Amino acid sequence: MTDVLGSTAAVTDRSSRRVPVPVALARLEAPRLARHPILLVAFAYLGLLQMIEGDTGPRAAFTMLTDVPTMLYGSFVLFAANLLASRERRGANEEWLDSMPASAAARTWAAQFAVLGPLVVAAGLVTVGYAVSLRADLFVTPPTLLEMLSGLLPVLGAGLLGVMVARWLPWPGMAALVMTGLIAVHVWLISGESDRRLLGTYVEWAAWPETGNPGAWAGLIPGSRGWHVTYLLALCAMAATGAHLGHARSKLPVLALGGAFTVLAVVAGWAQLP
Repeated sequence: MTDVLGSTAAVTDRSSRRVPVPVALARLEAPRLARHPILLVAFAYLGLLQMIEGDTGPRAAFTMLTDVPTMLYGSFVLFAANLLASRERRGANEEWLDSMPASAAARTWAAQFAVLGPLVVAAGLVTVGYAVSLRADLFVTPPTLLEMLSGLLPVLGAGLLGVMVARWLPWPGMAALVMTGLIAVHVWLISGESDRRLLGTYVEWAAWPETGNPGAWAGLIPGSRGWHVTYLLALCAMAATGAHLGHARSKLPVLALGGAFTVLAVVAGWAQLP
């Protein structure tokens, strides 16, 4: 309750300076989301996992920059963003806040913009990791920008999905249920040697070796990196659009926009396959 009041008061002050309400609110919420306790737990978990495994081979260095941001950070971002976006509902403050400058639509925009906070943190860590690994000569072949983006964009998508779940499924446990469903679908997509693994929630571009040390380098899996990034951007846009459908004054343009992003996701998803 205190956070909601403080954010709204700050927005009221900033609105007098002609700063758009969603932007003013997002300036407060993005740092708050980036240091959310759930995400601090994620960093602790990542550090502990690295100490336990201690793998510094070329495949581990490549994977740490291309799919670990999604696999071990994106899932935490979904829960943190969901808690942020559902804060006023859980505090039974929605009706009161609707009378303030930060309307329901503005708060949804702000919650979505706030996801840029964790995304910037993840991008910073990937950048540092790339520089360190390159200097230590850990790569057989360094990841491309598109391959690293394929590990960062699902972090954005997870946060946007968390906001959408908060708007459409405002009941306790729904974020966990959605995450369970995502994991189940991902496990099915990556099972076997099918090319459909490129449609999963994240892609491990480094191939598994057929024999010997499972941590060894075995090349890269095929598939279009550019179309995969387009596919991820389309999924992010679908989640962002879907969060606004419930409180949109005119739903037809939102539905049309969401439909266009869905078509783009289908086309890009098909085009990325080898």
